[in-house]
Parts: sequence; C-alpha cells; structure tokens
Amino acid sequence: MTEPFDRERWARVTRLFGDALDRPTTDREPFVRREAGADAALADEVLSLLGNHSKAGDFLERLPDDAAGAAEAAILAPNALVGHYRILGLLGMGGMGVVYLADDTRLGRKVALKAVAPALADDPVRAARLRREARAAAALNHPGIATVHALEEIGGRLYIVSEFVPGETLRDELSRGPLSPRRVREAGIDLAGALASAHERGVIHRDLKPENIVRGRDGRLKILDFGLAQIASDVADGPSLTRDGGILGTPAYMSPEQIRGDALDGRSDLFALGVLLYELRTGAQPFAADTQAGTLARILQDDPAPISSDVPAGSPPDDLPLIIARLLEKIPGRRFASADTVVAVLEGRPLSNLNADAQSTAGAPLWWWQFHQAAATVAYALLMIPLWRLRHLTDGVSGMALFLVALVAVVVSGALRLHGWFGARQYHDAWRTQRARGRVVVVTADLIFAATLLGAGVRTLGVDDRPASLLVAAAASVVVSLIVVEPATTRAAFGDAQETGNRES
Repeated sequence: MTEPFDRERWARVTRLFGDALDRPTTDREPFVRREAGADAALADEVLSLLGNHSKAGDFLERLPDDAAGAAEAAILAPNALVGHYRILGLLGMGGMGVVYLADDTRLGRKVALKAVAPALADDPVRAARLRREARAAAALNHPGIATVHALEEIGGRLYIVSEFVPGETLRDELSRGPLSPRRVREAGIDLAGALASAHERGVIHRDLKPENIVRGRDGRLKILDFGLAQIASDVADGPSLTRDGGILGTPAYMSPEQIRGDALDGRSDLFALGVLLYELRTGAQPFAADTQAGTLARILQDDPAPISSDVPAGSPPDDLPLIIARLLEKIPGRRFASADTVVAVLEGRPLSNLNADAQSTAGAPLWWWQFHQAAATVAYALLMIPLWRLRHLTDGVSGMALFLVALVAVVVSGALRLHGWFGARQYHDAWRTQRARGRVVVVTADLIFAATLLGAGVRTLGVDDRPASLLVAAAASVVVSLIVVEPATTRAAFGDAQETGNRES
C-alpha cells in the first residue's frame, strides 16, 4: 500500500536536513544551498522541510546517532494510503516522528497525521507520549486550539488525526520583524484565552513557542502541538515520559520552575507566554545566549532588557511592557494568578489596577517573608542577653557552655537568613539552590538554639522564675516560628513549588 521514495536520495535529504537544524535559523538557507551545490531540487526539498518543520513542534526531535535512517524510513510517498487517509505530502519530519498532510477520504477533508517513526514504533515511552498528546488535545474545545479528531491504530502503528490549519506560524511572522503593540496585545488575548481553556481542564502545555502557533485564514491564532502537555490526572506518570529522565521543553521558553524540575501549574505556561510576547514586541528573545546552557542560566538569574514604550506624547500610558514583565517574573507567585486574568488585563484593565493587583498579590507576601527573616535574626540576637546574664545562676561551666552553643547557633542561623533575604531581594530566583542546601543547616541551628534556651530556662527554675519562664517561652516560640510561621510565609511569597522543591532537595 505504500510507495517509498528513492532511499539513497532521501538519505541525502535527511542528512542535510539534520545538519541544517543544528545551525542558526538565518544561516540555514545559505548552508543548504552551498551543500546541495548544483542540485537545486535537493536544496528545495530540504528548505521545504525546514519551512514546515516549525509547524510540527518538539515531537520531531533530532535523529539520534544510533537510529540513522529512521526519518527516511518514516516517509510515505504521495497517494499512499494509511487506512482511509491518503497522503498528500509531508508537513514535518525528524528522527522521532513524522507529520503528513492527508486527505480523509471518508469525510472529504484535509487532516494532519502524526506518527511515531518506524524505528521507534516499539518504544512504549514514545507510544505513551503520543497517546497522552491525543488525550490532552482531545479534552479541549476552544477556537484557539487545533482540534484532534481521532487516535487511530492502523497496521500496528498509532496516528493522531488532527485538524489541518493552513497558514503561517508566528515564527514566520517574526521573520519579518517585531509586531506592533496592538498586534502583540491581540496575540496575547488569543493565546491566553486558549491557555485558560486548557488550564481549566487540567492541561499544561509546557512548550508554548512561535513554532507551535499558526495564524489561520481568519486571522486568529491556534496552538497546534500538545506533544509535551501535562494532564493533571497523569502527573504521577509524568517523569516516566520524559526523555532519558530529563526535562522536556524548548530551553528559550521554559520557566524557571520547569528548568529546575519543580511541580508545575498553569503559571509555567504564563512565563512562556511572556517570553513569546516579549519576542513578538521586540523581535528578540529575552534570555537568548550563545548556548542552551547559557540561556537556561539567564532564565534562572537575569532580568531581560526593559521594553521601550513608543507612545506619542499626550497618549495614555502603554501598560504592555509592564504586563510582559509581570509574566516574566521568576517566582510563580509573582506572576498573574491565571490566564483568565491575563486576558482581562490585556483587554484593558486600567494601569493603576494592574499595579495594585501586582502589589497585593506579590509584594506583600514577599515583604512578610523578608520581614520574618530579619525579625527572627534580631529576636535571636536579643535573646542572647538574658542567656548571658543568667549564665552564673547555673554552675559556671555549664552556663558558659550553653551560652557559647547558643551564640554559634544564632550566628549561623542569622547569617544564612540574612543571606537569603538579600539573595531573594537582589537575585530573585538564583538563590533557591543555595537556600535548599542551607535549609537543613538553618533548621538545625534553630533547633539547637531552642534547646539551649529550654535548657537554660529549666536549670534556672526555682532560682529566678521570671527569666526562666521567659527562656522556656522563647524556646517554644522559636520552634513554632520554625515549623509554622516560616513555611507559611515562604509559600505565600514563592508559591507551593518552592516548598515542594525544598522537600525534594
């Protein structure tokens, strides 16, 4: 039923296609023309694949070294039949999969067929990812999301049958330069509305980027690819579907929590939306670096360059740069609470309300966390005064020993708390790894300090009951602060993922 292409020629096509993918977008066409030489048809075939590759998403990964020829073997010739679907052409290809344009001969409509490459047809992880993509997209019904019609098993192979959306990707639009503020705002409303629908049904996209978004003939944007989506009911199975135990996604559009492997919610997609809107507005990625590792480091540590606001004199202030900056907050709790909120803001919520919203949902919780760190440090230092004065009420050696142990504990705990306070204020998210490592030390120091307070209080009971009671009460307060107050202020300031990350660390 299938009519394969010339294998030798397609081996050349796939090799040149793979080599071109490793180069910057602007260098690909000159490279292909140079390598193809006089074979203009070969160059045109590869350039056509590169043009369509962006519409296929990360499902079409690079060909691994030990699977040479997998992409070639995946290709079906035009007019080949897959069940009742007639192949019309190739939309995209890669080492792991292939996407065809096909004609549904029963219903008389064009569809997109996505399949796992034959070389990986027996890989249960790839099959599970394809099934999960179908489930994720099929659960959604929104004009901004491409419709999945069916998941078919034909000839022992799985195919996702989805809506074919003719048009150009946002990457194609970006190749002509940045968009106007009005167009960026409209794009944001379309995409945030689609994300809100997905999040409402427990689906997190995890790979929002210009290549996965097509502008249809009606001018509206549609999200095409849910190959990396996370479904709320399948969260426990998520890690088993990652590549070699790693984190899936496109580095330039990954949120800080996605890079770290923390628990995700819809705010991770909002960060990717912020990256995308920044790129649409400026024509540049906010965290771009020479290497993928450099890009990931910048996402975790650096703030993007501010977006200039080109507003004529006398016009209302442009709040779009502020909205994008809010989406790009490194701490999930400081972004907008939901995609629905983003839609409302982009549709015209006054700038003053936006500032008030930002202050009430982000500034206050962070301030209270910082206040707790500073207050605990000061309170611990002040409690050293009664410890020093009461050291003589016990025998000299044990009294001085308790004081010295408490002093060391206070110095260690205070230094780490103040370091965390400064890091969260100046470096936002970069301090998380250090805090996770130092957390055990802080907890240990606080518990030792509470123990010394309790020990000194118990030893002086009956000798001087008033300061003894003070020390016992202070010991109880340190423990309550450590196990109740601090976790609460941390969750409020940094989101649930922060505490999750700390427990996992």
